[in-house]
Amino acid sequence: MKTITLYNVKDHLQQVNAIIKSRLYGKHKWRQYVLLQDVHVELSNKKLYVIPSGFRWDLSSVPRPFWAILPPDGDFEIAALIHDYLYQNQITSRKFADKEMLIWSKAVNGRKGSFRRIDNYTRYYAVRAFGGVVWKNK
Repeated sequence: MKTITLYNVKDHLQQVNAIIKSRLYGKHKWRQYVLLQDVHVELSNKKLYVIPSGFRWDLSSVPRPFWAILPPDGDFEIAALIHDYLYQNQITSRKFADKEMLIWSKAVNGRKGSFRRIDNYTRYYAVRAFGGVVWKNK
């Protein structure tokens, strides 16, 4: 398994399906997914992590009324996976986890002046404002 880095993420996502997942059905507040294959990542601080097969996450925790403008899935999926892994395991600070989500989102789709850049920052400021509740409950 090749390690995904900020420098190869675009190429990696174009060549292969980097995140192999399956949706879990049932009564969940958010859509739930399970990772079917390990994902190896090198974060911006150069630390390597393996997000293991079986890890559960919800892509992006966007309330349903906002899905038309901020869908819960998209090309930022790797950023959401990394963010949720860091939140669930609390192996970094919350601030680092939030910033890492922004960094990875921008690496995938953050061209200056694009709608995606606005989307990236909207998601970042939302997790900065509301993510503390989730962080404290872990």
